[in-house]
Amino acid sequence: MVTDLSSNYSSPAGREFTLAAGRTAAVNPASRVLDLGCGHGEGACNLALEFRCRVTAVDMNQENIDFAREYATQRGVSHLITFQCADVLDSDFSREPFDVVMAEGGVISFLSRKRGLELCSRWLAPRGWLAFSDLIFLTDQVPEEVRGVFEDHLYHYESESSYRSLVEHAGFDIHLMCMVPPSGWDNYYAHMAKRLEDERGFFADKRVKLAFHREIDVFYRLDGLRYAGYLSCLARKK
Repeated sequence: MVTDLSSNYSSPAGREFTLAAGRTAAVNPASRVLDLGCGHGEGACNLALEFRCRVTAVDMNQENIDFAREYATQRGVSHLITFQCADVLDSDFSREPFDVVMAEGGVISFLSRKRGLELCSRWLAPRGWLAFSDLIFLTDQVPEEVRGVFEDHLYHYESESSYRSLVEHAGFDIHLMCMVPPSGWDNYYAHMAKRLEDERGFFADKRVKLAFHREIDVFYRLDGLRYAGYLSCLARKK
C-alpha cells in the first residue's frame, strides 16, 4: 500500500528510516551528517528539518544536485545543507570526520561493499554512526526474471547474514538491522512511476523508462518480496 505519494526518495527505505537513524544517533544542531548519493535531497532535507543539523549532501549527478538545491530552498533548509556534485570514490572527507554517514539506496553496493564500508568508517568520527539501506536476496532460489532486473555482471547481492558479517568485519557494532516493509517498496515504485512521466532529464530516456517499467512489472507480477528485500542497518563505529 502506498503511504507517501509526495516522497522523493530513490530507495524503498524512506523517511521513517532517515528519522529513525537521526534519533538513534542523537542528531542535534551541533551534529554533522554526510549524505552519500543524496539523489533529490529528500533525506538531507528531512534530517535538516527535523534535527536542524548540518548536512553535506553529495551526488555525482548534476541534475540531482540542481533539483536538491531547489527542493531544500522550498523546504526552508538550504542554509543547513551543503550540496556537492562529486564522485564519492574521488572524494576525501577524512579531514573533518562526521557524526553520521547516511548511505541510502544501495550506495554501499555502488562503492563496492567492502571498500564502501571502509570509506564510511574513515569518514566517521570515533563512535560515529553509519546508516545505510541496500538490496539483498532472501533466498538462493531466485527466478531468473527477478534476478535479471536487479543483478548483472557487475552487481551480485548479499544475504542478510553475509551483509552482517561485512559490517562487523569493517569495525562496526550493529544496533539495528531489519527489512523495509512492503509499503516502502510501494512508495518507491510510486515515486519511480511518477518520474517515468518526465519529458526531460535522466528519466526521459526511453531505455531508462523501459528498464524501470520492466522492473516494476516483474516485481509485482512475480511477487518480488518473496525473493528480494531492502535491508536497513544502523551501526556504530567501534
